[in-house]
Amino acid sequence: MFVLEYKQIYIVPTELTKNRTCQTYRWKQMAICEEREPLEKIRAQETRPEDWRVVPMGDSVVQGR
Repeated sequence: MFVLEYKQIYIVPTELTKNRTCQTYRWKQMAICEEREPLEKIRAQETRPEDWRVVPMGDSVVQGR
């Protein structure tokens, strides 16, 4: 199983950074598929494909060993 994810900007709340600004990103899941190729096609069609990725799901990595 593979997951299509996109990078989303995340600003850490001030209470956690002691009055400092911290901007980072998180990966959000958009789609899950048994095969990697359909997800790669979707990623290639996006306007900024560098902000998208296809990764194996956690249980798939364990099964592949």
